[in-house]
Amino acid sequence: MWAVFEGHKMLRMESSKSIQLDSKIQQLVWLLNYLCETIEGVPFNELASYLNENLKEKSKPQFKQELIILGKTEAEIDIWFTFSDISLKNKTRKLNAETIYNSIQKAAPLIQQYKRLTEEIEQSPNIKQIESVDKLYRVIDQLESSDSYIAQALLETSQVPHWDIDESTGGS
Repeated sequence: MWAVFEGHKMLRMESSKSIQLDSKIQQLVWLLNYLCETIEGVPFNELASYLNENLKEKSKPQFKQELIILGKTEAEIDIWFTFSDISLKNKTRKLNAETIYNSIQKAAPLIQQYKRLTEEIEQSPNIKQIESVDKLYRVIDQLESSDSYIAQALLETSQVPHWDIDESTGGS
């Protein structure tokens, strides 16, 4: 949708709204996929594996000291340890396939509405469509907070902290 907004002079000034809606749609599809992929539990990511393997061999205080020596802050380590606990809990959590299906059924019309709105704007752009973009964004946002499984997926994915054990990325 952003490209459509950018392509029309009268909508270009509002293109930030279209890119936000693009992002919201991508997030919704990603969350639904996440629910399907984790129906039988959330597999460990690299950080969860690293933490849980080390915590099998060492106490939290011992491992914390090791991480401090590696340059990690206590705040970062506390976040990681909390994530480790969450990972263990979520590894075996189960979801109900019918409830996931219901979440998909609630989201599908919104995704179709996004597609139709994009086509409509592409064919006949007008300033009133900005209102439709705003409304659809709010409706998707409301679905993400009211649908228990989509809200759970948002929570679970938001709890994954940034990690770079040897600080090998993002620097000079």
